[in-house]
Amino acid sequence: MLTPEDPYPVWDGPGGPVAVAPLFLLYDYSFLPAGCTTKEEGLAHAHGTGIVCNDEYLLHPDPYPTREDWCRARVAATERRLAALPGDLPTVLAAHYPLDRHPTDVLWHPEFAMWCGTALTADWHRRFRVTTMVYGHLHIPRTTWLDSVRFAEVSVGYPREWRTRTEPPGRPRRILPMEVGSGDRGAAPGLGRGRGDVR
Repeated sequence: MLTPEDPYPVWDGPGGPVAVAPLFLLYDYSFLPAGCTTKEEGLAHAHGTGIVCNDEYLLHPDPYPTREDWCRARVAATERRLAALPGDLPTVLAAHYPLDRHPTDVLWHPEFAMWCGTALTADWHRRFRVTTMVYGHLHIPRTTWLDSVRFAEVSVGYPREWRTRTEPPGRPRRILPMEVGSGDRGAAPGLGRGRGDVR
């Protein structure tokens, strides 16, 4: 088990080397609902719809003054560490929240996007040579692509959410070696399953 404070390990298996970086970044209300330009407008809109993340009540930012300050501090510290990696080393970034807003486009309640990340990381998949961005906050297991970078939502979700899925929950998802082909199952040509797979 690795934490965001540990040294980033390097995958040296097929397709490597690739640095694997666990991240803890939070959110800063920058994924605002359409028509809203401030956090206050966004929160008022969310309260008006009745869709408010429990984090509003349960996630305390101490010792930071606000969740936004905590998020900015985490982003700055993580950005420094990623920038210190060799400039030719690809990465797999793993976080609770996606780096970019696009995965939230399918939310049934778009206002929930406010609690799904920060615009401060929107270009990290390009800046830090990301091969796959792994996240899980949305509980919508799927793969999307942005600028030829794979965004893999790998959450198990809650039992109440399993009824609407076509596949059983908790199936391993291969991240390394890189998957290609249909959907996001299988291995790159010539690569076998098993030894050294990161799931």
